[in-house]
This record gives sequence, structure tokens and C-alpha cells, in this order.
Amino acid sequence: MKILLGVFASIIIVVAVVITQQTNIIELTSDVQAHNPLRGAQTVLQNVKNQPMDFSQLDQAFSSDSQGTEIAGRLRADDAGSLIADVEFKAFMDYFLSSVGEVTPEQAMQRMRLHFYHQLPESAANEAMNILQQYLAFKEASYDALAQDIDQARSGYDAQYRYETLQQGLQTLYDLRREHLGDQVASDMFLEEEAYAQYTLNNMQTALNPDLTDQERLQLKALAKAQLPENMRQIIQEQEHQAQSMQAYNNMLSENPSVEEMRDFAFNQFDSETAQQVTDDYAQQMALKQKYLEFVSAQQAIQAQGLDDLDQRTAMKELALSMFNQEELSIIQAWQLAQQNQ
Repeated sequence: MKILLGVFASIIIVVAVVITQQTNIIELTSDVQAHNPLRGAQTVLQNVKNQPMDFSQLDQAFSSDSQGTEIAGRLRADDAGSLIADVEFKAFMDYFLSSVGEVTPEQAMQRMRLHFYHQLPESAANEAMNILQQYLAFKEASYDALAQDIDQARSGYDAQYRYETLQQGLQTLYDLRREHLGDQVASDMFLEEEAYAQYTLNNMQTALNPDLTDQERLQLKALAKAQLPENMRQIIQEQEHQAQSMQAYNNMLSENPSVEEMRDFAFNQFDSETAQQVTDDYAQQMALKQKYLEFVSAQQAIQAQGLDDLDQRTAMKELALSMFNQEELSIIQAWQLAQQNQ
């Protein structure tokens, strides 16, 4: 399955964002790819420009990891025939560049070139090729610029250090985009990515300020969210809602509810399809737990028979196979391991 490059793929130094009620934790890594995969890509692109264009290649599968996926982004030109170089165009380029490794950089660039001249007016296709060259230069430079050593031990306990390191990395990316793509194209192509970067920094800064009250923190976080583009705001709100629902679900599990209680909870917390799935899964777990208790009782009965070790093990195995399928046995083994590790 192809792993599509997302809106925020260029933030190489950010491994994960963990949002809690108290703070936002950004984990950083210095394990930036030692080998720059786009080293010399601009030279490769020049060679691609000299190749003949065979549009029949567009009817062939691009790469093994693109099977079953749709091309991300869109290629568009305005009424004057100029390329619309925005987040959709960036997503289109990232879709093909993300397959480098499955295909060569040359193959990825040639496929993009065929799409450019097949879908766009010639003037817009020429613009697309020029911006692709500038984008490759930015990507190569960003890999090198962010291949910096980070104090892993310090990043584990020093939130201010994490904030300053992330801020520096994001500023480096911001500057490199404008150096290679120009102000307008960089702003249009990275609109959402840079908005999210600023949102992350604002939240980190809020979390690091010891003088704020809880109410002030909530107000500042709401303000930071309000400054995001509408589609991103909706995504974050949905993520927060899901996180709250999952926390409530975990709290409910800790109370060992009946199936009826779990059903009532699920239909109050989730959409009907998800609620039904939660209810069905929980009912299956409860049934399996009951069957496991019966299994334990049957085990004890076997142990009371005074069999030798070999016969007892054989009887135990036959009992397990008679009561559970392989999936159920795996779940039970996971339960037993969890109990042993408590």
C-alpha cells in the first residue's frame, strides 16, 4: 500500500505530536536520512526533459506501491492558461516523489512530465516543469539543512529545548521555500503546512508559559485553532473529539460494564455504525472471557486427575483446541501475558 506524503511531510524533524490536556509534546530526532534521496535530482530532471514523451505510458501502472491508489492532488490552469501552483499541485508532485525507492527518481519525474503535458496547456506545463525543478532544489536543500545533530537526552526532558529546536527547523524550511520557489509560490503551495506549523508552535509556547492560568491556556489554544484554514480546523476538531471519545471508552472499560451498559455508552459517544461495532466487539470479548473462565475450571479438573506431566499437557492442549479457534487462542495468550507483566 502506497504511503502518501501528507500535508506536513516536509517537517522532517518532527516525529510525533502528542496532545494532552496540559501540554503538547514534540518528539525530535536527529536520525535524518543520511543519504539524500534527491541528491542530483535537478540534473536528472534536465535529462528527463530531453527524452521523448510517450503518453501511452500513462495507461501503465506507475509503481507497485501505487496499486489501488488515486493520484493525490490536482493539475489545473487558470483561464489565462497559467499553472495554479497551490497545495493541490504540491500534493500531486509529492505523490510521485513518495514512490522513489519503488521507482527511480528519473521514472517519477518522467511520469509527472507526461501528466503535465497531457493534462495542461503547454504554457502551464512548462511552468509546472520549472516549479518541479525549483521544488526538487528545495527538497534537496531541506534534507541537508535538517541533517543536524539533536541532543536526544536533552530533548527527552527539556521542553524549551524541543520548542527552540522545532522553531529553528521550521524557520529554516520557511526560508528555503522562499529562496527556491519565491514568496508567492511558496506561500500558496505550503499554505496548510505553514499554518499547522505555526499552530503547533503557538500551542507549545502556551504550554511553556508558567504565568498563564488554565483558562488563559484554553483561550490561547482556541485562538490558535481559529487561525487555521477551515478544513484543517475541522480535521483537528474531529481528532480531538475522537481522542476524547476514546478516553471515555477506556474509562468505561475500567468499570467492567455489562454489554447493555456498553451499548448505551457507545450510542451516546459514537456514530451509529461505530457504536454498533464497539458493542459487537465488546459482546464478543465478554463471551470469550466467560468461555475462558470455563476453560480455567476445566483445566483445574484435569489437574485434579493426577495425570503425569505428558498426559496432562496433552489433555490441556486438546481442551484448548476443543474450546477455542486460533484467533481466540491468540487473544487469550495476550491476556495471560498482560497478567504476568502486571
